[in-house]
Amino acid sequence: MDADAATAKARGSARLPWLTALLVTLAALLWWSAGTTPEALVFDRSAIDKGELWRLITGHLVHGDAGHAFWDIGALAAIGTMMESQGRWRMAGALLAGVVAVNACLWWFMPGLDFYCGLSGVLNALFVVAIADLWKMYRHPVFLFGGLGLGAKLAVEMALGQSLFVSTVWPSVPLAHLAGCIGGLALLAVTMQCDLRHLAQ
Repeated sequence: MDADAATAKARGSARLPWLTALLVTLAALLWWSAGTTPEALVFDRSAIDKGELWRLITGHLVHGDAGHAFWDIGALAAIGTMMESQGRWRMAGALLAGVVAVNACLWWFMPGLDFYCGLSGVLNALFVVAIADLWKMYRHPVFLFGGLGLGAKLAVEMALGQSLFVSTVWPSVPLAHLAGCIGGLALLAVTMQCDLRHLAQ
């Protein structure tokens, strides 16, 4: 729980998830205004190589079809609200870790992939951190099963070479989901190390 969350709790007030609301609104507006896979915003390897670096961000906020947008934006609203209630900076860190990990995966480990869009990879980073934080706070088996379920889902997706539950116009990229998960785990490892150093002082 970060300082903002502690202050809100001490005052007895509910934290308004404005970061989540901002991101959900932005993704929804992009879908409404730009539609399916807007050419100027998707992850486009050739365009990024020429300097269009904004695509490294906007590529995660645009989607291939209505179903893709509905599930990704809905999941962002749910997971983001849950995370932000515990700490806005924690959520922001998970988002950054997810974006960096997925972009690194796409750029260096999938050189044959020219185009990508969607939030699903980044959402895996959020989910990993959220589940770990909830397990740490409550030690309830449901959060342990949630983490195991995510691991099983990723394993099946990697074996099948396609995403479970959601079918999109563009081919799904299970490796991006795994990368997002690794980004979330990396954030957990860094923060755990920082916590241990703090306790040792």
